[in-house]
Amino acid sequence: MKKIYSLFVALMAVSALSAKTVYLQANEDWKSFGAVFFVHSWGGVSDADAKLAAVEGEDFLFSAEIPDDNNNLLFVRAQGESESIPWETENLWTKTGDLELQEGKDCYYLVGWTEGTWLAHGERPAVSIVGNFAGDESWGSGAHPMTVAEDKASASVTFALEAGTYEMKVWLEGFYLSLNGEGETLFGLHRDWDHADNVNIVNEGRNFALTADQAGDYTFTWTFASQNLVVSFPELPSAVENIQAEGKSVKRIVDGQLIIIRDGKTFNVLGAEVK
Repeated sequence: MKKIYSLFVALMAVSALSAKTVYLQANEDWKSFGAVFFVHSWGGVSDADAKLAAVEGEDFLFSAEIPDDNNNLLFVRAQGESESIPWETENLWTKTGDLELQEGKDCYYLVGWTEGTWLAHGERPAVSIVGNFAGDESWGSGAHPMTVAEDKASASVTFALEAGTYEMKVWLEGFYLSLNGEGETLFGLHRDWDHADNVNIVNEGRNFALTADQAGDYTFTWTFASQNLVVSFPELPSAVENIQAEGKSVKRIVDGQLIIIRDGKTFNVLGAEVK
């Protein structure tokens, strides 16, 4: 009987020691101010806490091991010098709600501060642009899916737009995302910006606006790690093309340089008038 009991204890010990890896895909909000991350898990033999470590070669991906029997967990964002979860103190900055691991999914992809979606490690969430483009009868989720790049670092979609202003949102695995902004004012994307603006879930997915200053192809690219949206605008016509489009013109080479003569005025290739 003693041997059977000893074997039972040994098996329980092995079970308690077996572990599995969980991942957290953080974002720029969670990484801000030098924060550190923890996972608290329960549901098996005992509760367990673990500090997450950055996955080598990844800027936003973190991992930790939890007991194999624990399928309930939550993630914690804490002050950077914390070595354990600072429960009930001001050093606990943010935490998710209670989560449950899903079959075949071990990576929690954060969307905003506390919400997210479960994925398999290495999987990418579905992401789309939803907007009031010509021909769109509704703003349904996933209206214009982005295509994931070969390296899986980003996804993109291209629209052929006429000049004008378009309202839109980013849709990501059940969440509507909106560019940061204050009040009810639409956040605007236009050529004067550097075409790269952070996208976060705010104000119940308020719309943002794109000003298309000319007809052409506009490409939207989503970076999965940093959760940034980049808009590539079509190239503007050159100064020469603009001058020629405005009226009949004559091109000449003078002293080895191209000049354009129109309506009795002379312009260089940059579009500046030459006296």
